Amino acid sequence: MADGDLANMDALDPESAAKLPALMALRGAIYSQEFRQFVEGITGVGDLSDKTDLSCNVYAQGGHLLNHDDVIGTRAVSFIIYLTDPDEPWAAEDGGALELYPLVEGSVSGDKPRFSISGWYHKATPQQGSEHASLQQLRMKAGEDQILQHTAFEGDDTSGPLSDADLALLRAWVNPAYLKQESWAKIQDKMEADGSVQLQKFLLPETLSCAFYAILGLQVADNILQAAVAQDTAEGVGSGKIPSFTAGYSEDWQAVGPPHKQRYLSYRGQPQQPAAGAAAAAAAAAASSAGGLLAAAKAALFESSAFARLLKAMIDVDILKHAGEVRRFRAGLDYTVAHYGIITSEPRLDCVLSFVDDATPAAADAWAVGEVGGFEAYLLADEDDEAAGAAAVYHQDGNDSGVINVPAASNTLNLLMRDAGLMRFVKYVSAAAPGSRWDIAMEYVPEDDGVDPPMPESPQQPAAAGKGAAAAAGNAAGGADGTA
Repeated sequence: MADGDLANMDALDPESAAKLPALMALRGAIYSQEFRQFVEGITGVGDLSDKTDLSCNVYAQGGHLLNHDDVIGTRAVSFIIYLTDPDEPWAAEDGGALELYPLVEGSVSGDKPRFSISGWYHKATPQQGSEHASLQQLRMKAGEDQILQHTAFEGDDTSGPLSDADLALLRAWVNPAYLKQESWAKIQDKMEADGSVQLQKFLLPETLSCAFYAILGLQVADNILQAAVAQDTAEGVGSGKIPSFTAGYSEDWQAVGPPHKQRYLSYRGQPQQPAAGAAAAAAAAAASSAGGLLAAAKAALFESSAFARLLKAMIDVDILKHAGEVRRFRAGLDYTVAHYGIITSEPRLDCVLSFVDDATPAAADAWAVGEVGGFEAYLLADEDDEAAGAAAVYHQDGNDSGVINVPAASNTLNLLMRDAGLMRFVKYVSAAAPGSRWDIAMEYVPEDDGVDPPMPESPQQPAAAGKGAAAAAGNAAGGADGTA
């Protein structure tokens, strides 16, 4: 979204103001005493002040506003004037509709920009109950929303070396390139230098990548992605379609809110174990649940002491406890918001395995450069300016000044050591995205060795022609062979 402040037009010099006669006249009429009295009469809100507060807005394709309640300061009445082209009537499929709580303002899915003038009438004093507004709730105690119930790993000490039993479990899930000592050394060097690393093709390779595993039916990543794409297609999610607000709701998938802080689906159903053998795997794949398959990987792999010892081998840090969930961020609907309640208070290791539909070069590029959102961003909080930071969540442009932006890529594991003072959020997934972002989001408690981890860095990925590059986490072992 692009906007321009019209409230300060009085500061324009006469020559500049003379170039905008219609706009000046409209602003004068909207805030005239006569019209304010009209608004007072039809709303019953009481006396309105003569304060001017409005802006012009342009929403390009994919533009959107997150859920908010407009209760800021002395604002009392909101208004929008739509400036659609009378020669090209606006249709429902173009998106851009104003949706009222508990929804957000829908994104623009067509290729026509949405022009409008929006503003507010104010009272002399704040509205009763304004202390409960969503903006005030974002100005909460630092880290208040970061309280997670971490669970200790079952079994023996997770700080020891990998055993034969550990490797047997890991080989049922993990690309063998990441079970080699030479790969661990490269990953460890990258983590020590940058504080983050991105591991592509992490689960067992796709069918064409490794015929041996395909014969055994151990096509873990393929089955997850196929089930995810099938569910998006069946529910009309992605590729410019405007989804139903309740798309994906079920007993297994529950909505997570409140919507002024976050909205996504969390899987609460049973894990679905992958079938062994090519014939059984093919039959099971047709009826697979993306959530069930991801939950199985979370329970069997990411919550295992074997995986904790693999992380120890990769990054040379002892892992003590774990917490996590399986998430779905639906295109055109879901996001999380950066706010002071999620500031990290103690170091944590983030381990996120994502799946998105990036099968075509165009789809992969859309996710990689961040133009459809869905990337995970880390911001360094300015805890001395909490009010400004909370307000800023309502006015984010496409240039999020994060410490690191991690683009969504299918079957890619992102490791990042998150130090105190960082906030993390998932950027709103545009309706133009190829589909949902699906992930297993784990948080591990590392042993405190008294050494501060390096501030995460993100080298730039090459951008497609005409597009800005989104920062990406370093890929220490990007190929299936584990090479840098």
